[in-house]
Parts: sequence; C-alpha cells; structure tokens
Amino acid sequence: MFEIRPILSALLRHKSSTFLIILQIAITFAVVVNASSIIKQRIEMMNRESGMPEEHLLTLNVNAFGANYDLENNIRADIELLRKTPGVVDAVAINQVPLTGNGDSGGISATQEQYDNRESIPVGFFMGDSHTLNTLGVKLIEGRDFNEQEVIYTAERPEVKSSIVTKSLADKLYPNGDALGKPVYIGGGEYVTIVGIVKKMSGSWVHSSLFEDSMISPIVSLDRFKRILIRTESPQVTAKLLGEVEGLLIARNSERVVTGVRSLVEHRARAYSGDNAMTIILWSVIILLVAITALGIVGIVSFNVNQRIKQIGTRRALGATKLDILRYFVTENILITSLGLMVGTLLTIGFNVYLVDQYDMPSFNWYLIPVGIIIMLLVGFVSVLMPALKASKVSPAVATQSI
Repeated sequence: MFEIRPILSALLRHKSSTFLIILQIAITFAVVVNASSIIKQRIEMMNRESGMPEEHLLTLNVNAFGANYDLENNIRADIELLRKTPGVVDAVAINQVPLTGNGDSGGISATQEQYDNRESIPVGFFMGDSHTLNTLGVKLIEGRDFNEQEVIYTAERPEVKSSIVTKSLADKLYPNGDALGKPVYIGGGEYVTIVGIVKKMSGSWVHSSLFEDSMISPIVSLDRFKRILIRTESPQVTAKLLGEVEGLLIARNSERVVTGVRSLVEHRARAYSGDNAMTIILWSVIILLVAITALGIVGIVSFNVNQRIKQIGTRRALGATKLDILRYFVTENILITSLGLMVGTLLTIGFNVYLVDQYDMPSFNWYLIPVGIIIMLLVGFVSVLMPALKASKVSPAVATQSI
C-alpha cells in the first residue's frame, strides 16, 4: 500500500516547497523536450546527404588583374592543366560551389503563364561546361549530359537551349514525373529544355528552401573572378592538392590571385557551424537544467526528511520497515514529479506552438513527450534515493527523542 492520502496531506503542509519543485520540473520538462526537438532537427539537417563525394572535392577562386588578361584562353588553360594533374579526376570553371552560401538564384516555372503570375519556383543556377556533372560527382538518373557543342563561353547573357535539373526540382516543375524533355521558363519569354535529371545535388544555401532545387546550364561566364571546382581520386590527394594548387596555377600565369582554397568538407563545416554551435549550447542547457532539477529534488526531499525525523521514528517504532520508509519518499517524489510533468506537458505544447508561429519552426515529434516523461521520472527516482535511504536508516530510539 502506497499511503497516497498521508503523502498528499504531508505535501499540503509544505505548499511552497512542493509548488516550487513542481514548477521547476514543469519548466525543465518543457525546455528539455523543445530543445531536444530543435537538436534533432539540426542534426538531421547537418546529416543531409549532398549527393557528392565531398572528401574528393576542393574549390578555389581565381581573380585576374593583368591588363591584357585573356579570360577564355586562361580559363581553358587552367582547367586543362588541372585535369592533367596526377590524382585529379576532373575540374570545371563554375559560377558557384555547393554548401558555400554564395552564388546565383532566381525563379523558374513550367509555363510562361505561371511565370507571369509569379508562380515560380526558387532555384540555384549553376553554370559550367560539359564536365560539370563528372566533377561534382552527382548521379545522372534520366536523360543525358551536356556535349561540348552546347557549352557557351561568354561575358554576356547567352541564349541557352538546354539544362540539367535535380530530381527534387523536376518533381516540383512536373509532378507527374515527366519532366525530361519539357520546357523551363526563365523569364522574358525565354525557356530551356530539360535534357537531364540528377538524383541529388546540394545547393549553395543550406538553410534555404531551394537547397535541393538546382538547375545547371552549359555556360562558362568570362569574368575576372572565377571559381574552380576540382574532384580528386582520394581524400589524400585532396589534402595534398590543397597545399599545391595555388602554386601550380600561379606558375602557369602570375597575373592573378588564387584565394579560398578549401575542401568541400571544410565548406560543409563552415555552412553548418551555427547549427553545430546551437546543438552544443542546447545540449549544455539540457544537462544544466536536468542537473539543477535533480539537485532541487535532493534538496527538497532532504529538507522534508529533516522536518519529519520524529514522524519517521514513530513509524519505525510502530513496525514500519526501512523499505516502507524508502517506498514512502519514492512514492511522494513520483507524485510530485507526475504533477510537474502534467503541467510541463501543457507548457511544452504551448511553447512549441509559440516557436512554430513566431519562428516558422517545424512542430516537434510527439514521441519526445513520453520519452521525456520517462527520463524525468528516472531523474526524479535517482535524485530521491540518497535522502530516502537516509530516512530509512533513522533509528526508532533516536527519532522518538524530543527534537
């Protein structure tokens, strides 16, 4: 028998301390569940597959300053040099690099009418030659790659006839799954035809809705500032080339500056650095709150034990065993924790509704509530054990003395 009524009667005689620990448990539970939900979402985001062999990719920027710098011939010569470098699988001059947070974006539609009505889909625009897919290491699942005849080297806005899109974008443009060979309208009455579809390819902006929606065009823009992407045979070659590629390019032509030599792994780490920091902070908050709550439970139960020494001794003198005393305080703590968790569940839902409404965050998974309840009950049980064991060891002879 758990003696619920005497326990409730005892708790009502200590309303302030009981209320405070219930409130502490409720707030801790609400914060822990919502923080766990945010951590889960951030980890899932950081673990998203890019569709590319990131450890085999590195990128750099070339900024030309020579007065008579021949842009097209130098771009071609640089790429040819890199492709012939031992350990390099392929290389491409590209306008933007995945996971870097920089590049070109815009809106496209499946019909001109949709475009005119502003029913466009935001996408990232990638531009490169016929080696772009091979350099990125993405998988072509439908259609074909670009051919050399389609590639345009230009400093102007060219009229392009073909494009390759990601599967995610293809399904948004043509939900029936028949995007291959269909037009994509890019404004001004212009459209391109989808000639290929790649399975997955991360975009430049990791926190954007267009992260998986990209379109690749066969264009090499003739700019003095140029990004170059290189794919190597192994991570070891990538590491080696990171320290050598600048000298390699400068040795061919010294009328430019080579900057931003980084692996795609580093770009990923930089792109998700804020999410990683938030995850660490939230884990710290969870651990700190749970520890403070556990200490609060220990303190309250210890206080109650000290206040009830005579009562405990009397019960022991009347035949209560150590197990009975231990069970009494454990049951009392379960009741307090349960009340706190009931209030905490309401706070959790209210807090999550606020986060969803104000910060457009996804709702938490409901299974986090029962998981959180089990964890908090375990924390409460472990916290009450030490003072409860102390109470169970009270001697009837000592406890019945005048206090």
